[in-house]
Amino acid sequence: MRISGVRVFDGERVLPNQDVAIDDGVITRVTAAVAGSADVDGRGRTLLPGLFDAHVHLAPQPEAALRQLAESGVTTALDMFSGGEPLAHMLQLRQADPAHLAALRTAGTGATAPGNMLEKLAGHPLPTVHSPAVADAWVDERLHEGADFIKIVYDVREGGPLDLATVRALVDAAHARGVLAVAHTIAEPRAREAIAAGVDGLAHLFIGDSVDEDFGQFAADHGVFVVPTLIVLRGLCGHRPHEDLQADRRLADRVNRGRPPIPIRPADPSRNHLYAAAITALRQLAAAGVPVLAGTDTGLPTAALGVFGYGATLHAELELLVEASLSPIQALVAATSAPARAFRLTDRGRIRPGMRADLVLVNGDPTQDIRDTRNLVAVWKRGARLELAESGN
Repeated sequence: MRISGVRVFDGERVLPNQDVAIDDGVITRVTAAVAGSADVDGRGRTLLPGLFDAHVHLAPQPEAALRQLAESGVTTALDMFSGGEPLAHMLQLRQADPAHLAALRTAGTGATAPGNMLEKLAGHPLPTVHSPAVADAWVDERLHEGADFIKIVYDVREGGPLDLATVRALVDAAHARGVLAVAHTIAEPRAREAIAAGVDGLAHLFIGDSVDEDFGQFAADHGVFVVPTLIVLRGLCGHRPHEDLQADRRLADRVNRGRPPIPIRPADPSRNHLYAAAITALRQLAAAGVPVLAGTDTGLPTAALGVFGYGATLHAELELLVEASLSPIQALVAATSAPARAFRLTDRGRIRPGMRADLVLVNGDPTQDIRDTRNLVAVWKRGARLELAESGN
């Protein structure tokens, strides 16, 4: 297959007027466009690497979630906490990697302290960590269960958080086995402690009135990546993210499709000011060169905030990243090459020969206007073109 005359964002830079050839699910050639027939006309369009959502929760219906992600241009999803039957189904889908579903990697069951509130959300008991002495065994169990990386929940108030010694032991156990450790924190002190304990990345930024002026450099000095999840933090700060998404006809049919029947928090303008810390922290991180990864926390957390739409939320997150301070190209890096690099998925996230042909074709130029990622024309996974639902594009 040949896509001709297309603007290419290759995961790091823009290449105008290119021909891209694909064979047997792999990109074989990226060269200046030449005259001649092509399978796909790329004129006036932009070709992107398949997008990542670096923070989702795929339970309770992982197959439906992965289909919706793929149809939205998200060809790889990083699941940040799942267990029980949904996890078993997820692992089957990971192994099969069908062309019509987003590829996935998962943390499996996250590390939590006994008595935590996440058991209530899950609806069943979770394996917990009560001391540093059991960290090695707990990590071994997660890897045997099928986890690709380890997630440590270091911010749960009800039932108490993990203690810092246990966090350090979990990080050491993960690293000793060659896997990444990421941390859930939504307060700056906890984020700093997790970073100092050696985690590879943060699964969230945090909310509050302010942030210490050295946070970005602190994160850079420790070599971490950060998944801001602005859409969910904005929701926690009293905004209603779904209203903007439902107003966009390109995304409206994907918003709140299949939303779990859980109560929605009402809007609360009195909390809007708490979003300031997330924005300030993101600006510091970008200035310090910390890798920023685009992720949404889509699943039960965002459903409680009134927005539930796998894939649609990723496009909204990209817009929020640009509103905060990133350039459109930096936001696209955050959804392509940066998560591929951070999670060691070296076969995707770029458009160049030898890479998986996970590709997204859009009308317009999202390297100038990030909202153009919503103008979906075609999505390919390993060279197979997906059937896309009609949208208002």
